[in-house]
Amino acid sequence: MEKSNDFLTIADPTRPNPGRIYDYLLGGHHNFEVDRQAAEKVIELAPFMSKSLLLIRWFLGEATRRLVEAGFDKFVDFASGLPTMDHIHEIAPPGTKIIYSDIDPVTVEYAQEILGGNPDVRYVECDAGKPEKLLQSKLVEEMFGQERKAVIGFNGIAYFLSDETLTHALRTLYDWASPGSRMFVCDADADPAKITDKMKSVFNFYAQIGQPIHVRPKEKLLAMAEPWQVDAPGPLPLDEWIDLGKVYTKEEALEYGGTGFYGVILKK
Repeated sequence: MEKSNDFLTIADPTRPNPGRIYDYLLGGHHNFEVDRQAAEKVIELAPFMSKSLLLIRWFLGEATRRLVEAGFDKFVDFASGLPTMDHIHEIAPPGTKIIYSDIDPVTVEYAQEILGGNPDVRYVECDAGKPEKLLQSKLVEEMFGQERKAVIGFNGIAYFLSDETLTHALRTLYDWASPGSRMFVCDADADPAKITDKMKSVFNFYAQIGQPIHVRPKEKLLAMAEPWQVDAPGPLPLDEWIDLGKVYTKEEALEYGGTGFYGVILKK
């Protein structure tokens, strides 16, 4: 199978892969030495990144718990990465229908092995920037029937998409979803004009491994997401979602620019 040029394949042990770097920083074991070295380089460039990536996964868990409590039992998740370390199927109760997806076909194949044939979970190939491929597939009807009131996961992917691609994806998801649906999104709140040299070094690193980063103020993302509406409690820093108090120091915020990662639940 021909690999996408958008991302480096998870199967290549000689080059770092963003998904495996993330897995290592989460404490997972599905990574190679080259990924561990790259992860340590990220931490060297920006020590707060290890905390940020943990918070991104913890926000996914908190959003899942809140929406399960609100009565949702159908989830479709984009840019899922490897389904390890407190992913949706480990948090939602049995019987919850979950569709995971990722752009990398080898990641998908590996993830299917990890899931071990769970009848309530599927993992398929899909580019988060082009969600219509998944939404128009027969799998959605197989898993959800005709029901389109669901939770959409868009966690930790927005900053890897250009404004044009992200706007397309958010509108496509809105048009597909039934009224009452929810979508949880995590992004980085930052003004590109105010990014510091230290943060630029992190961006350069990710660009070198094939995954360029796009940052924007949260007000811009929320405008791009319309007609999705912000649900309570609104866009909050990730540490406030999980009630940890302030995780980032004032010095970190000043040194790297922006206000850090935030999460928001949107509603239709």
